[in-house]
Amino acid sequence: MKTALLPLVTVLSILALAPSPALAQEKPGDAPFAYAAPAFIKELDTRFPAQPPVPPSPPRYGGVLHFPAVVRAFDPTVGYRPELALVWDTLTEWEATWYYPDVQRTPVIRKTLVTDWRMQNPSTWIFKLRQGVKFHNRPPVNGREMVAEDVKYSYELLKDKAQYSTRAALVKHITVIDRYTVRFDLAMPDPKFHLNIVDSLSPVIVPREAVEAPGGLAENPIGTGAFMLKEFSPGDGALLVKNPDYYLKDKDGRSLPYVDAVRLYFTKDAATETALFRSKQIDVMRVSTLDQTYALMKTVPDLALYRVSSFGWGDYGISMALDKAPFNDVRVRQALSMAINRDIVAEVINKGDAALYGPFPWGLAGYTKRTDYSYANLGPNYQYNPKEAKRLLAEAGYSNGFDLELEWAEFQGWTYGEFVQLAARFFQDVGIRVKLKQLETSTWLAKNTGIQPFNSALATFSPIGAGPSFMDWVYLRYHGSFPKTINREPVQDPKLDDLLTSWRTDPGDKRPQLQRAIWDHLRKHVYRITTIVPPHYRVSQSYVHAGGNPYCWFPGYCSYEAKTAWLTDKAPSRKFDKFAQ
Repeated sequence: MKTALLPLVTVLSILALAPSPALAQEKPGDAPFAYAAPAFIKELDTRFPAQPPVPPSPPRYGGVLHFPAVVRAFDPTVGYRPELALVWDTLTEWEATWYYPDVQRTPVIRKTLVTDWRMQNPSTWIFKLRQGVKFHNRPPVNGREMVAEDVKYSYELLKDKAQYSTRAALVKHITVIDRYTVRFDLAMPDPKFHLNIVDSLSPVIVPREAVEAPGGLAENPIGTGAFMLKEFSPGDGALLVKNPDYYLKDKDGRSLPYVDAVRLYFTKDAATETALFRSKQIDVMRVSTLDQTYALMKTVPDLALYRVSSFGWGDYGISMALDKAPFNDVRVRQALSMAINRDIVAEVINKGDAALYGPFPWGLAGYTKRTDYSYANLGPNYQYNPKEAKRLLAEAGYSNGFDLELEWAEFQGWTYGEFVQLAARFFQDVGIRVKLKQLETSTWLAKNTGIQPFNSALATFSPIGAGPSFMDWVYLRYHGSFPKTINREPVQDPKLDDLLTSWRTDPGDKRPQLQRAIWDHLRKHVYRITTIVPPHYRVSQSYVHAGGNPYCWFPGYCSYEAKTAWLTDKAPSRKFDKFAQ
């Protein structure tokens, strides 16, 4: 259906804003976010430093932790959700506890089901499994030890599932060497393979007996994780209880998890989550916008806030059908990108509390300071220049513009409705006739993940990776050999493929300069239009201590950090016999 544009007065007031140089010309002394109310941002910076304080020690055991989630099935063979990692472990995870402050700056791998690995050659990797890890003590598995055969079985079981396809694409064959050793033979040489199977989107390890039992994993949700599923109420929530045999311990040798149980609420919208948080029925949650954060701070003044610039998750962009005209012409793509005023997008979406975003995360191109996140380092194709956009369109044969259908959907955590209305106005200003088509969220997700094709253009976030790895953020997402479920548009560029292959096969010395060369190539060709990425806001009650880091947050991709979260004696007393208590 066609959606009305923003009210004329609103649009005119927005477009009347002078193009701000703030994002383009940040200096080391500038405030970190240009448009947001300076007094409020100063308050946030003062009360909630970017690197949070280390919680007190020792942690307290007991209590029931509540947080929101969206889980349609507790079965990893049906669909991926990060909360499944509460029940099923992956081989490794990203360390995200604040007991290790360095993880706020440097990715650190936590060894979960494996204790060591080595590269035999770039195409062959050996992993040693942790001995003594037990599956949950429930029939039909009954607490037996997890061994190498389980790793081989799980990877082969999940390799054809779309949610794990980016990892499965890397592995050609798995061989069991002995009870606690597996060999990965890769589909392509990769000297940094160990970085590409860390948590979340990597296959979880499941027992064959549970998969083959009546009802499969949905009826037999048995893993090696820190929690065991006690009750699943589709549409409402889930109750998970502590696994008494969990193998991981904290840095001081204390058993994990600390809490007795986790209750997940399957909330429908941000307003519901906010109401639950205010009434202390939810303990920790993500907040989408600066406005929501401010409103919560006024009504829950003792909350804790974790606010950090995003590595790349949560950006606002547009994918184009590159195999169709006019999007197969680089001049058209450049023109569409130049037509967008990213400063105004930042102002409308999140009061200016956002960073510019390019072809992939800044850090992977070697830009390590936020002052580097500038128009100068993105180049002219990302700068607002409607005059040049019109010239490029005329040069490409579209002096009278063309018709563009922009598909979008409501999705919790984003405000795509406002974004597409802005994009439509900017495109119309350079002669593009835009029709907005709102989709059902499930249909939009299918198009976003490449399962269904989109017609012309799709408002969405960039294809993402599970961790700060160039392989899954860039190589898999842009190399022409991968299907649309991985390379969404799809991008087909032989020169880019050569650069990516050179990166993959390099032992490491030339990788940084190759990553910069790939950045330069992509910002020139604009295979995806990207605009801004807001920071993440995670609020928690004053009685909660929970970890997180800039590249793997909780709740979210690091939802397994529920096992290292703990509650003080000020937390509400809660039962955990049933979900609805």
